[in-house]
Amino acid sequence: MGQTFAEVSADDFSKITLDPLPHQAIETALTTMGGGGSHGVDYKLEMLKMAGWKGNKLTSFAKDPEGASKAFNKIRKALKKTDNADDLRNLLDKPKK
Repeated sequence: MGQTFAEVSADDFSKITLDPLPHQAIETALTTMGGGGSHGVDYKLEMLKMAGWKGNKLTSFAKDPEGASKAFNKIRKALKKTDNADDLRNLLDKPKK
């Protein structure tokens, strides 16, 4: 079964806190699912793109916090169903009904 994460809000991308924010936990999970290291980072970016993120590796999520929160929440919902990298890719690749 998958993992559960707190909802990501647009405000999260402008917060300064010592506690990890939901999107950071999701980023860590995606990087791990992708095999860690540069492969994991590439996988994370691929999943974010599939979820609707328009930025690239160098684009700050704070530049488009609404778009970033939508992408992360789409991934968050899919991660409830699976913790397998290929299954997540398939879930995000399915068109909305």
